[in-house]
Amino acid sequence: MDRVRGLLQLARTAFPAPSTLYRSFERVPDRVRGLLQLARTAFPAPSTLYRSFERVPMSVWRGFPRESARICDPGSHGAIDATFFDRETASRHYQNRSERHIRTLKTTALVDTNSCAILDLHCSAHWPHDTQTVRRVALHNTAKIESLAGDKGYDDQSLRDALRSEGVRPLLRHRLFAAYDHAHNARLDSELYGQRWMAETAFSAIKHRFGPAVHPRAWYREFHELVLTATVYSLEQALKQ
Repeated sequence: MDRVRGLLQLARTAFPAPSTLYRSFERVPDRVRGLLQLARTAFPAPSTLYRSFERVPMSVWRGFPRESARICDPGSHGAIDATFFDRETASRHYQNRSERHIRTLKTTALVDTNSCAILDLHCSAHWPHDTQTVRRVALHNTAKIESLAGDKGYDDQSLRDALRSEGVRPLLRHRLFAAYDHAHNARLDSELYGQRWMAETAFSAIKHRFGPAVHPRAWYREFHELVLTATVYSLEQALKQ
């Protein structure tokens, strides 16, 4: 746990945002060397270390939230929800001048309701429908959860069938088109479905702690920033436990 606390303190200073990563590494090379037990000659230059992040495969980035969530001792129930992050904090005048027409990034996260840690996330600048993104997030993590709660935005019978085929109990609220939809919602486990607010709490805590905007210009760097943010958030949840 001391090592986790040290890594968390390092992440708070060394990973504030990818846009400031280079300047951060210039300020904390001694702390990084001490934590990793590296000699002064064995530590790379800040510019080399920054560019090395560009060569990390996307599969490695996606593994950061999962590994950090393991420290939190996650349970078997998950909740899924989506929110929007501003793509940058610049003024609207600058965004129009730089032809940044897409100004928000839709982010979907799978949250463990036992520890409020983020198990996986997905982000897109094209705002796909919730029933499309949930397949990329939930169906890739069926081995970690036994049930999944989501609001009526994830109402899709084929999605429920896919979750059941993987051994996951779907707790997805039905949209109200007929009288039997009320009956379907009444049969939902109210205690488990009520824990869906944990996903909203995670987003609220992240935006309050790290801000509601991402700073890089490239889409994949924006994803990297969100992954690092989710990783640090999960480590903070582990320390609270």
